[in-house]
Amino acid sequence: MTPPTEPRILLAQRIEQRIAALALEYAEVCRRADISDETLGKIRKGMRARGSTYLKLERALEWEQGSVAAILEGGEPTPRGEEVGRQAGGPSLTQELQLAQRLLAATVREMHLSPEEADEVWRRVRLEIEATNRSHAPDTGTDNRNDRAV
Repeated sequence: MTPPTEPRILLAQRIEQRIAALALEYAEVCRRADISDETLGKIRKGMRARGSTYLKLERALEWEQGSVAAILEGGEPTPRGEEVGRQAGGPSLTQELQLAQRLLAATVREMHLSPEEADEVWRRVRLEIEATNRSHAPDTGTDNRNDRAV
């Protein structure tokens, strides 16, 4: 990795914003992208990474392919279609996850949960919200049985 430049600082800022918008933990981003926490940390500091790493990160952050390149060229990332609400005027998946994270934070404080317990509760809540969101998504004519959590 090479020292940071301005476009990569902008990329780091957009990544931080997206992680917050999706209400993800850094460990979850690393898991989704199949990258190390060290690699994510370097990218978050504005250091350059391999193209394949950026592709993995785009998938993990639910951006369309080419979003990292767009940011590095001064543009904006393109979120995948998952942010569309289940029903017209209904909350988006991102909004639901943000609300759940705020509620969970209050619950963790009230119940004095350990970080490990809190992570497990968040994982389960997130999976349930995502599964519910998928089950209420418009039917595209494809069989989504394998996409649902069990």
